[in-house]
Amino acid sequence: MAFMLAVLFAGYFTQPAQADDPWRGIFIYTISRDGTPIGQQRMEFVNDGAKLRVISHTELAVTLLGLTLYGFNQQVEEVRTGDRIMSLTSEADDDGKDRKVNLTLEGEVLKGDYNGNDRAIDPKLPTSLFWQKPQTGATYVLDTLRGRVREVTVKDLGAETVTLPVGRIEARHYQMTGDWTRDLWYDAAGVLVAGQLDKDGATIRQELQQRP
Repeated sequence: MAFMLAVLFAGYFTQPAQADDPWRGIFIYTISRDGTPIGQQRMEFVNDGAKLRVISHTELAVTLLGLTLYGFNQQVEEVRTGDRIMSLTSEADDDGKDRKVNLTLEGEVLKGDYNGNDRAIDPKLPTSLFWQKPQTGATYVLDTLRGRVREVTVKDLGAETVTLPVGRIEARHYQMTGDWTRDLWYDAAGVLVAGQLDKDGATIRQELQQRP
């Protein structure tokens, strides 16, 4: 049912990067919890002929008095051609639990599995790497951690000036609610510069630290 609904809403999805888009090279983001650094995300964009490869590596560690309360490590590779995902793989250690996603385009459907459970997904979906600026309204996102379709509603909250490690940036603020609740900021070129969500009573924030 989620796949069928996603196909119906295919027109809502942002188109992926093309030759004149700003994603090139390596972008590094700091991740903090209530203002305390807990990790980093590194996203690399590689043009491979007609394909765009997006490679993400995220490492998090929440500690208290030298003890690790929570650890997370995820490696994702998203490969697109045109407006479709050709393949998506994710391997994660989610605080000791292994989570693996392996999806490949077969005809008009992205097929594969998550931890041995079959998946069939619309290949035109944006992913939870959130490197694509979202479209407003009701839409869907492919969760890279579990290989599931998440239903969300996105609002455009307008222009804001955000202060980041890379400096002050004029950005567009989007708010996402539904299966996921978070805020996302993109610069004028459509590059993700910040993200924020509340989890377990704490504010988790992602900020652009370094760009090509």
